Amino acid sequence: MSTTARSRLVRPERLTGDHGRVRSVLLVSYTFPPQYDVSARRAAKLSKYLPAVGWRPVVLTKDWTHDGAREDRQAYAVTSDQEGLNEIDGVCVVRAAYQTRDNALRRLHARLGGTYASGRVSDSLPQRESWTPRALTRRALSFFSPLFGDFPDAFIGWRATAVPAGVEAVRRESIDAICSLCPPATAHAVASEIATQTGVPFVAQFDDLFSFQLEAERRAAWRWFGAAKHRAWMRRASSAGAITPGMLEYVRRTYRLGGGVVMVGFDPSDSQSAPVPRRGHQRLRLVYTGSVYVDNQRPEILFAALDQVLGARPETERCIDVVFVGTRCDDELRRRLAPFPNAAAVCRFLERVAPAEARQLQREADALLLFNYTTATAETGTLSFPAKSFEYLAAGRPILAVPRDPGGWGDALIASTRAGVVAGTVDEVAHILDEWLRTWRETLALPYDADRDAIERYAAPRQAAALATLLDRAVEDAAATR
Repeated sequence: MSTTARSRLVRPERLTGDHGRVRSVLLVSYTFPPQYDVSARRAAKLSKYLPAVGWRPVVLTKDWTHDGAREDRQAYAVTSDQEGLNEIDGVCVVRAAYQTRDNALRRLHARLGGTYASGRVSDSLPQRESWTPRALTRRALSFFSPLFGDFPDAFIGWRATAVPAGVEAVRRESIDAICSLCPPATAHAVASEIATQTGVPFVAQFDDLFSFQLEAERRAAWRWFGAAKHRAWMRRASSAGAITPGMLEYVRRTYRLGGGVVMVGFDPSDSQSAPVPRRGHQRLRLVYTGSVYVDNQRPEILFAALDQVLGARPETERCIDVVFVGTRCDDELRRRLAPFPNAAAVCRFLERVAPAEARQLQREADALLLFNYTTATAETGTLSFPAKSFEYLAAGRPILAVPRDPGGWGDALIASTRAGVVAGTVDEVAHILDEWLRTWRETLALPYDADRDAIERYAAPRQAAALATLLDRAVEDAAATR
């Protein structure tokens, strides 16, 4: 059912925090090194810094030491991060094997051409087939798919092995609190069930609200079902963490959970001093690293602005280089670049690189490109924003964020740290690029005067301390009610 890696446990004498006796927390994270993605990195950095604030982490994760499941390959770039694993070689890790969820209705839906996770019938069916028995059966199964398919997400198959492995770890490791990291939402479902079976207090950390907000809007017919399930999981939680004040307010209002803002942050040990650009550079180099969500982040605003600047001053084409690294959608970005031939001439795409190499590319850039989300907002403010914002802050390079964050929090982050500029329209972006090109041609550098003290507030040790505060409170509240 599970395998446990325990090469060296963190000893109490290594702790430097003032949170009292050493407590143990079960971190429930679907992804974890050697897998590399934002969620895995997040869990690893918390594991690295929680001991300094009085909490010994025990990680419950999927067994990523073997080939990824089909669901993993569809959602993640399944890659190895040995560097991340080496940083936490003293952490107890419980790896629960993954089991793809299987039942007769799922197999029937698949045979009929349905995608049970989508909850809808494909529009590609010919009109003459839309009312056949096959199509009607498929449509009915699609409608009822939350009952037998992938709810809350495609990784729910992990629950069958993760819950018993987590219950065993709670008892064996004398766990004081449980903290689940979402996404995916399955982590919250697993943690809630473990908390129910063990009576250990549970803190739900939200780095994303997809299943809990955006997915509910997409599957309107089953909104009541999803909301009931979400409330049931969150009813067991003592409190919640979230990455923005707006997200925290959404969780408080929806699930009546108090908590605090706990961000992803950056690891200071990853952040060497930014090197001075080589004087041999022939072009202003703008770099974007990581995935792009084209319909949400609207990269075409940048493309149109770049095309406008280069069209007005063709000679500047020789002075700028725009590099996209590991977007996971290079073909789609090239397609969207096609209407902007001037911009297409200066944009190039590199495959995904190792984390250390990505950080090096960031530090060697003259400026960094950031695409804000445009749909993950509510009346209370920003619900989500790109986690790479923190790596960018640590890189020590000016940031151009496009478009403006509709919720305002991402813009405030850039403004409060003085780490860059934000532009919302094609003309605004074009003006900034034009000014940067003028400055570059005169000085071969861009000005950068960030507030390092403000940036330091977003370091991973500070965020681990914020989570520790929530965990301490959960334990104390649980003790007071006994």
